[in-house]
Amino acid sequence: MIPSLPMRIPVRVSLPSQLLFLLLLTHCAHSSGPAPANGPAPVVATTQGPVQGLAYVDGSAAFLGIPYAAPPTGPRRWRAPEPPEAWSAPREATRFGSACPQMEMFTGKRMEGTSEDCLTLNVWTPALQPASPAPVMVFIHGGGFTMGSSSQEMYNGAALTRSGVVVVSMNYRLGALGFLAHPALGAENPNHVSSNYGLMDQRRALEWVRDNIATFGGDPANVTVFGESAGAVSACMQMLSPQAKGLFHRVIAESGTCYLTATPLRDPGTPQEDSAEERGIRFASELGCTGEDVAACLRSKTPEQLLAASGAALDLLKPHVGFAPVVDGDVVPAAPRQLLAEGRYARVPLLLGTNADEGSLFTIRAKLDSPAQYEEAVRARSPEHAEELLRIYPVKDFASPHAAFDHLLRDALFLCPSRRLARTHVEHGQPVYTYHFTYAPKSFSGPFMNLGAAHAAELPFVFGAEKGRLSLGSDQERALSSKIIGYWTRFATRADPNGSGAAEWPSYTRDGEPHLVLDLEPGRGERLDQAHCDALEALGL
Repeated sequence: MIPSLPMRIPVRVSLPSQLLFLLLLTHCAHSSGPAPANGPAPVVATTQGPVQGLAYVDGSAAFLGIPYAAPPTGPRRWRAPEPPEAWSAPREATRFGSACPQMEMFTGKRMEGTSEDCLTLNVWTPALQPASPAPVMVFIHGGGFTMGSSSQEMYNGAALTRSGVVVVSMNYRLGALGFLAHPALGAENPNHVSSNYGLMDQRRALEWVRDNIATFGGDPANVTVFGESAGAVSACMQMLSPQAKGLFHRVIAESGTCYLTATPLRDPGTPQEDSAEERGIRFASELGCTGEDVAACLRSKTPEQLLAASGAALDLLKPHVGFAPVVDGDVVPAAPRQLLAEGRYARVPLLLGTNADEGSLFTIRAKLDSPAQYEEAVRARSPEHAEELLRIYPVKDFASPHAAFDHLLRDALFLCPSRRLARTHVEHGQPVYTYHFTYAPKSFSGPFMNLGAAHAAELPFVFGAEKGRLSLGSDQERALSSKIIGYWTRFATRADPNGSGAAEWPSYTRDGEPHLVLDLEPGRGERLDQAHCDALEALGL
């Protein structure tokens, strides 16, 4: 039996497994740094000490692997991040820091080159001394809260800086090291909570931006948080967190919302709902950590032992322990659905959207060749609502059983939650711009071929990817990337993606539900799959 998702959605798949595409992308290629620099290496002061980066003839610069927190090792493991130790001599910032501990795809082995000493960030700036401070875009990578890093080749911020923004990316703790909840860990916390260390890391990086980005030419009063998949969920979770208030001023969420996580920290008293602490107790027991000093026992375990106890998160048919943000009453004060409905969150301008074929990646290995297999899959993953879902998504309405299940996944996990967030945010008086990415990339290779506009397919266009198997392969694709970068950076600059002669992007309203269709020729769309989303919402899903 596939472990139940730590959220209320119709398809029972763990969150890390839902985000398979990002996990595949994570292991494609990690860059050791940008191309050799031209010009003298700049030295910039930070609150912890000076850093020396890479300069380019066009005046831009990159600073890689800057520590924004102390290594979360030893007694700091499973505690809030602390400031790093200060330094006096210029610190080399020309290579990415280590990725946080994580597994290799499908092997169940620790990925080489990772380290618990991973809390670093990167800065790309168009100019260190601009005529006026530049807007700042802070990227949070995806990977199901289990894998990923800011060093992935595709996440190079150089193309975005050409539009006049400063780009920041960061690593944050993943898996059990980032999201383990346990009463023994909560007992060490003044608020008696545990988990959400990865979210705390993200907030600490945003605090670093507030305190330091001006010396890199950025404007700390104009910060946009953007992320994809788990990164989009993270951006949304930061909107809910009181401690992050004022650290950012706009949000871009690509294929993810905080509706996808609602696991309570402690037993909610309902037999069918698992709590994060209950999972943590079982996890610790599997590692032999029971009795009086569970926290010390857990800290004695190596990252390899923790990863092995988590299981392989990529195989939907093998058991594993899912780790993701939880409702702890502190970092996340209440269930996201409640906070959003009540307006108890950072109400800032929002740009969000989904891809036309979000579900295609997650069913690559699934056998869905017959109506019977489709029905079996729906019943296995959502026994409580199977009959209703089979009525809403009858196989006869789709080209194949596989297509039916892909469509259900797309709607339940991505499209409809994004629509719900857009509707809620507009009700609270904030500007919202929604998109639907429909272009099926022609240049992707390997397992990414023939998946349509799959989950994360927009990312190479957002970053203007020039290298790797997901690089843009034609003038048409590069032109689309230029348009998307323009929309994203204009939104980051002034909370409106329109301008520069681009196709008009209508602001979202509940009546017509207008959105921008992102394809080779962007254009206006309306009422995207409204009937299916209304039906799912009527079920409370």
